[in-house]
Amino acid sequence: MHFLAIAAALAALSGTSSAMGLTSFRQDITLASKMGIDSGELLQRHQSVHEIAMERSDTTLTTQYVSIPIDHNDTFVGMYNNRYWVNDDFYQRGGPVFIYDVGESDAEASANAVLGNSTSFLMEILAEFGGMGIVWEHRYYGDSLPYPVNTDTPPEHMIYLSNEQALADIPYFAQNFTLEGYADVDLAPSKTPWVMAGGSYSGMRAAFTREKYPNTIFASWASSAPVQAKVDMSIYFEQVYAGMVSNGYYNCTRDIKAALEYIDMELSKNGSSAAAIKKLVFGEGAEKNNNGDFTAALAGLYGFFQAEGLGGGKGSLANFCRYLETDPVTQMTAGPRGFAPYRGREYVGRRLASWPAWAELANLNYKTNCEGLDDSQPLSCELNPKFTDVTNISWLWQVCTEWGFYQSNNFGPHSLLSRYQTLEYNQQLCTRQFPEAVKRGIIPKSPEVARMNRETGGWTIRPSNVYWSGGQFDPWRTLSVLATESFAPKGVAFSTEIPECNVGTGEDYVFGYIMPNAEHCFDMRLGFAPGEISRGYFKQALKQWLPCFQAQ
Repeated sequence: MHFLAIAAALAALSGTSSAMGLTSFRQDITLASKMGIDSGELLQRHQSVHEIAMERSDTTLTTQYVSIPIDHNDTFVGMYNNRYWVNDDFYQRGGPVFIYDVGESDAEASANAVLGNSTSFLMEILAEFGGMGIVWEHRYYGDSLPYPVNTDTPPEHMIYLSNEQALADIPYFAQNFTLEGYADVDLAPSKTPWVMAGGSYSGMRAAFTREKYPNTIFASWASSAPVQAKVDMSIYFEQVYAGMVSNGYYNCTRDIKAALEYIDMELSKNGSSAAAIKKLVFGEGAEKNNNGDFTAALAGLYGFFQAEGLGGGKGSLANFCRYLETDPVTQMTAGPRGFAPYRGREYVGRRLASWPAWAELANLNYKTNCEGLDDSQPLSCELNPKFTDVTNISWLWQVCTEWGFYQSNNFGPHSLLSRYQTLEYNQQLCTRQFPEAVKRGIIPKSPEVARMNRETGGWTIRPSNVYWSGGQFDPWRTLSVLATESFAPKGVAFSTEIPECNVGTGEDYVFGYIMPNAEHCFDMRLGFAPGEISRGYFKQALKQWLPCFQAQ
């Protein structure tokens, strides 16, 4: 779940993870957050999360595969091999099996980070409970492909990438699970308690699987899980705004809004003014991008937020705001209202456009070579292009068909994006990526969020034995059961009092915790105090629930 302003700044459900424009770098940012890796290292060291995770791995994992039906409703469609990893270093006979669902990405890096690194949050839990750990790769990601995924994949080969089919994979796998060396132990869910954990989209899956398959998953931890499908997720940027203001950057929010108003004005004037402002930001070649793609790239400014808050090093919001709010001549900083009220929108607009990190961020996000920063490659600056990689194609299919999560501009007084970042622009990305599927009606005109919420329960889902967590400023919390926004269900109490085992709560009660001054999946990183508190609540609940497990 992977920050995605559908196209703009994803890193999961995407993105930062946006719902629609994952990009490998934004995906890495989200994965880095879940794995406890400082995402600023990605920019500074020019390494992928996979490379860093492999460096830090101190345990050798063996890749394993299980044969899974492509269609659980019709096994004659065929089977495919789904990838997973196991660590039994801490396993004590009778202990639980913990399955960590990676969600919308290639799972190899996560496996090495959470099962191959002795200091990860999952290894901490395995050690405390004498558990066996499994990392599961989601169908249609990584090497778990029912069919090849590329720009030529026929739409009829993508229809099995659905919530229904993906949820059914876990019980099919679990009921037949065995491991070499444990012939005398029945590890199936009927005899051994299975506990599922996930963050972001995989947190949704942890809750949904417990709800739909309680005989498979005994308990779940759903971190930062946006269970309510929604087309319009402009609220994402209200959380960014709130986080910035709370941390002393109100002046920066005002100047960003004014700067983007100036840029939008230049884009709407005529072709020459639009070309000039695009080149000012990203250099030669940027003028070839349409206004939607260009301003989606500007939303990359928020790419680090859900993973690092205001941090993230060179490409962070804090770094940008210090640049924007400092006079380049006098080195004096702006007052609480920013520079725009005194110097005008043009000043802040051109100051924003001249931030030195823009081209480097674009190159990392889109694998371009804006401004020719890599002198070994030709100049190229195509922003937000059609996806060619497995992860982005598959996630885009999911959001276009079922989840939505279109991170359009939060129009109004707190606006942080260009007015070209609309719901219509986001929907056009679905048509651009999957023209044949749209033409044939396989992809709906708009994501089927109402159907999804009827099937899953959305905000009202309350399975027993589930712990929910989220960050105060996590943009995805707005669509979780811990949502506090005006459009969320009213009268819901959040409590850390542990419910009785196997007893669901009413819709007016949630067993969960909102971590103060935190963003996305912050309780899956060690060393963050509120995250330690959050994991503590989950572990306390497990200690209370596990004794009531009854083998069948």
